[in-house]
Amino acid sequence: MVPMIIVHSSKSGSSKRYAEELASRTGLRCYPVGSDLPEGEPIVFFGWNRGDYVVGLNKVDKSRLKTVCVVGLDDEGRFDGRKVSDRNRVTVPVYYLRGWIDRSKLNLLDKGVLALVAAMMKLRGLNEHNRPIFDAMMEGGSFYYPSYLDSIELFIGSAGS
Repeated sequence: MVPMIIVHSSKSGSSKRYAEELASRTGLRCYPVGSDLPEGEPIVFFGWNRGDYVVGLNKVDKSRLKTVCVVGLDDEGRFDGRKVSDRNRVTVPVYYLRGWIDRSKLNLLDKGVLALVAAMMKLRGLNEHNRPIFDAMMEGGSFYYPSYLDSIELFIGSAGS
């Protein structure tokens, strides 16, 4: 297998947990964004989303990207990988994984933004789709499933051979 590294940007732990789980499964080394990275090795990037923007992705050399793994709250059926690719100017495969919010790791501004987004959701009407997301924004909550990594692990295995 061609050596690769995993790099993650995480606000409340979702991206980091997925990155570390994938590192455990594959034996790849894992680094937080901003670390001194080994030269030249392809990057599997995990980052959380803010709209269609992948936080931290601008801090890595995009020419080294093998894939981008976006972590968010929404269900994967509503994720638009093409928009995310275009917005972040990436041409590699983009995967989506559901994460969580640990409100204890958020600052006052982050909590305020979440409250504003949640209020807008509530005004539009809560339903079976957005109610769990609303609850996670207001009280914290997890949609973490290690099985989301299965297809990424297969991709890495095929890309590295």
